[in-house]
Amino acid sequence: MSVSFLRRASLHRRIHPSLPHPLIASRHDDDDTRCRTSSAPLIENSIHVNQLQKRDYHATPRQEILPLIAIGVVGIGIYSYRALKQMDEDWEEYYEKLDEYRRVTGIDPESASSGRAKDNVSGTKTQVDEMASLFKGGTLAIDMGTSKLKLAHLPSGKANAKPTVTVDREGARSTPSLIWMSLDDGDVLVGRMAEARLYDNKGGRTLRSRDVLNGDSAIKEQAFCKAVQQSIRMAASNALEQVLGGQSSQSTSPLFVVDESMAYSGSYNVRPVFTYPSCTSSEAFLSTYKSAIRDLTSPEGIGLFVPEPIAIVTGAESYNLLPANKDPVLVVDVGGLTTNISVVSNEEVTYSASIPFGGDTFVDLLTSHLIRDFYGTDSSHTGISTTPTLDDPSALQRIYEASATALNELSNKSRSQINIPYLSIDLQTKQPKHLEVGVARSIVDNEVQSFVRERLVKHLSDAGSASLSASLPKPTDLATLFSSTLASAMEQTSLTPFFLRAGKHLICLFRLL
Repeated sequence: MSVSFLRRASLHRRIHPSLPHPLIASRHDDDDTRCRTSSAPLIENSIHVNQLQKRDYHATPRQEILPLIAIGVVGIGIYSYRALKQMDEDWEEYYEKLDEYRRVTGIDPESASSGRAKDNVSGTKTQVDEMASLFKGGTLAIDMGTSKLKLAHLPSGKANAKPTVTVDREGARSTPSLIWMSLDDGDVLVGRMAEARLYDNKGGRTLRSRDVLNGDSAIKEQAFCKAVQQSIRMAASNALEQVLGGQSSQSTSPLFVVDESMAYSGSYNVRPVFTYPSCTSSEAFLSTYKSAIRDLTSPEGIGLFVPEPIAIVTGAESYNLLPANKDPVLVVDVGGLTTNISVVSNEEVTYSASIPFGGDTFVDLLTSHLIRDFYGTDSSHTGISTTPTLDDPSALQRIYEASATALNELSNKSRSQINIPYLSIDLQTKQPKHLEVGVARSIVDNEVQSFVRERLVKHLSDAGSASLSASLPKPTDLATLFSSTLASAMEQTSLTPFFLRAGKHLICLFRLL
């Protein structure tokens, strides 16, 4: 046995004096075959040597890595401590702001009963009832359509109270949702003053409020969004002044507040409920809408946003026009420029389609008819647009206003008389020309049916619109057009009239703006 082997064996004895030989010998290594002999002590000593070599091999790297591991553990500990400390500070700040929000609004966004109150979009009846107790002035519903802005007020604290549509200063149940802005100095006109310049712009630009919110980036200018806010503020402040009294709202103060101590200088402790269209671009529309009216509420989160079809069903239920069950409802919303067909089931819109036909279509078609009759020129269009055209914008504005007045009369009469003095001048005789003509319902009916048959149906068919039924014949008039759109809605939702919630008079709810 060599001296080096004895030294290693004695070294192993000093390092592990209590380790018995049988335990060491019971562990096999791959290297012990190289020291295997017929002598048992030699085999045992060879195992000692191999075991000692393995321990020496692992000992040196372990001593070098341990300081690095210690540094890593300390570093992770310091980082974790700082991260946890920062999280605690963030949570404290969050709960401070949450407590302040609860104190001001009385709303707990973290409670389960708040429903979808975190986004303030739509919302359940429970949430509406909880919020109603915070506003002694009640609730003001704001429905901004493509042409008209309509408001309804629901008082608070009165049993079996019903919402009432408010009127403007002229006694009308709606206000034009139009904006006129000067191209020179940026002056803004809204409502009826903007409607008076719908065609006779005179150095300005007239837009519809919904087009501003739902338009492209060129229309979504900050100035026009401010004009949308001004339009809503003017109509809402006038309605609240008539219902609750007080002074007109200042342009710099919030109109709707939850804190009664802030209800001064035209502010009202009233909760606003805004309706928005249910369509593919509703999210973008809703985001712009919220930004445009941000300064109207204090704090910002007190407004409720409800899809229009759900608002229609809720209104019908409040007037007991629908039975109290959960069957789907087919809603037909005839607006100013479009007609929307929707299916509402369990307070959700499961289907929505739109056709470019509305109440303003009647006015446009009658205006075009009067222009052809008076000037002897054809101002009709071959496309889907019904906007009348005339070289004289002032004359066009007067004919449009007369047409709108005549249509209101034709809703109760079979005939209306239109008189527009000094509309033009005869170039040969140099004498003024006056428009004096009688308009019957049949004239408007013929114009509408011709538009539907020759232009609207063709446009929907060429565009491959899914709003027309694939199982019904091609529509030929307004009645068959509505039949086709309603059938398409039921086909795409797998519904039949037997599964719809029928009201007292009609299966469909029609909302005429």
